[in-house]
Amino acid sequence: MMKSLKILGLLLAYPTDELKAHAGDLRAVLEDEALVPAKIRRRLDAFIGEIGRRNILNLQEEYVRLFDRSRAHSFYLFEHVHGESRDRGQAMVDLTDLYKRHGFTLAARELPDYLPLFLEFLSVLPFEEAQELLGETAHILAAIGAKLKAKKSGYAHVFAALEALTGVEVDPRFVEQAVEEAKSEDTSLEALDKQWEETPAFDGAGTPAACGVCPQATHHLANTAPTGADHQQSQQ
Repeated sequence: MMKSLKILGLLLAYPTDELKAHAGDLRAVLEDEALVPAKIRRRLDAFIGEIGRRNILNLQEEYVRLFDRSRAHSFYLFEHVHGESRDRGQAMVDLTDLYKRHGFTLAARELPDYLPLFLEFLSVLPFEEAQELLGETAHILAAIGAKLKAKKSGYAHVFAALEALTGVEVDPRFVEQAVEEAKSEDTSLEALDKQWEETPAFDGAGTPAACGVCPQATHHLANTAPTGADHQQSQQ
């Protein structure tokens, strides 16, 4: 079990008063488990401390700006690989099947490639299995982290920790290209409205409750994933 993965998923959830109140507890778990390299952990510790000190409304405003108004930082892993194509739908099905094989079912309100959900799932797996699955998302994590670093966001430290935990060496050319492409993204409210008008609701295989993504279907990823997650473990 990798508690650090669950903590990192919590840090990527929408900021709440509860998250602020337990910031010290999150720091303690990361320190005790010591899976994140010390240099990154120190920066992450400072970021968590900042969450505990900052005004909740300011935290929430920053979160919405970074993650709800920018596809470049999307927490939906397969959006970075498949966009809205039908391939994403099949990948969703594969990941849902993976969750089910481990005794987990998804709440209908969330798609299975949502990063905090994926991290919560990985946190209960044996270390080697969790690291292997996380490694299949390494390039996506590195790219998002680099984009956030370019914006001088403390959330970049969360992604640096995740990238370190993958144990994968990421091609820097891929990351540089992703950062350059993100610079041209229009995150205005007008552009966001236009995206919603032009993009199909989902060009895949069914409703969120029926969909899922397996990083095994994401060998594409390696060549090109309270908590924010809401799941239940089946009773055996």
